[in-house]
Amino acid sequence: MRTPRQAGFNRSLQPSRAREIARYLETEHSSIPTNLVLSAQPEAEAGFKRGHLHWVETPAGAFLVLDGQHRLFSMQDTVADYDFAVAIYAGLTPQQEVQLFVDINTKQKGVPPALLLDIKQLAGTETTLEEKLRHIFDAVAHDPASPLRGQLSPAATRAGMVSRVTFNTALKKPLEAGTLGQTDSDDDRARLVINYLIAAHRVIRQSGAQRNDLTKATILQAFFEIFNDVIDQTLARDEALRPDNLTQTLEPLAGLDFDEYVGSNRPSKAKLVADMRAQLLNAPAVTSDML
Repeated sequence: MRTPRQAGFNRSLQPSRAREIARYLETEHSSIPTNLVLSAQPEAEAGFKRGHLHWVETPAGAFLVLDGQHRLFSMQDTVADYDFAVAIYAGLTPQQEVQLFVDINTKQKGVPPALLLDIKQLAGTETTLEEKLRHIFDAVAHDPASPLRGQLSPAATRAGMVSRVTFNTALKKPLEAGTLGQTDSDDDRARLVINYLIAAHRVIRQSGAQRNDLTKATILQAFFEIFNDVIDQTLARDEALRPDNLTQTLEPLAGLDFDEYVGSNRPSKAKLVADMRAQLLNAPAVTSDML
């Protein structure tokens, strides 16, 4: 069989990807439902005889792989043989083969990552971290006290709303280390995040922002980049993490112009995080008249 690399327009075969598929076949469900797509070459003389597909094996290769090369070559690394569904085209010109390859790789749409996260619970494949993130996400989306109530989109990306992917990216680091990660109760974790969002929302409003900028990925993720620092400072001062306590710690950030941090790229977020940390370090010392 002529390999995709020799064909001249398919992707280069990645042996590591083929081995990954082989491991999946050997250790998981032993089934891949998506079909391979082949193009019968003229020398194959492919056709049906009495209801069965026949072709002639040739040294030059009977079929060209248009889609599924890694699935096909994964069989080199498996102990057992596995069945694949196969779609075979016959009589295509080289130009039609190229066009079909382009169509397969440009017109198919994958499932949005947010939807995959949303349904992993049903499949029973959530990690412990994903399960914790889901509980927090659902609480933030529906709790009446949450500044982001009604502004989270669980299964798709929508303008003016926070997607599950963006939310999980923001919360992942605090959940892996620090007070949030050490909190055992789902309800307590969600309450701490909501308290923090209330404080962040207050500070953004104090800065003069006219709308809820927590829906901007850059700003939401930046606030959670400093989450552990804010929690530690607040606990050291108050030994409490209610919205008022957290607001007092975050109040120096009210001097920032959040409208300056446009876009969702890494430099914008990095600058905002650096400015936030600088403001927190310059916060005035706590005196008795503040209490």
